[in-house]
Amino acid sequence: MPTSIYIVIYVRDRWFIDLDGVSDGPFPTLESAMAEAVSRAAETSRKGGRSEVRVAGPGHENELIYQSAARSLLSRTVAAVASHH
Repeated sequence: MPTSIYIVIYVRDRWFIDLDGVSDGPFPTLESAMAEAVSRAAETSRKGGRSEVRVAGPGHENELIYQSAARSLLSRTVAAVASHH
């Protein structure tokens, strides 16, 4: 299954979310764009898909801020460790 990659991008002094070449925005702040992108990525994960969010803009060079697979793996690891104690 392909991974949905939500990219928070900075264009013309504004923040947008891009998914597969389709953008949404502008958002008033980087924080609001990141929160919306993570919310959408988490919804994709809840529906069984894989997703991640990256930020590409001033001070962020394709920075990974959310990854559903890593989060799921971490949750499984924590649960496995907890069950052995």
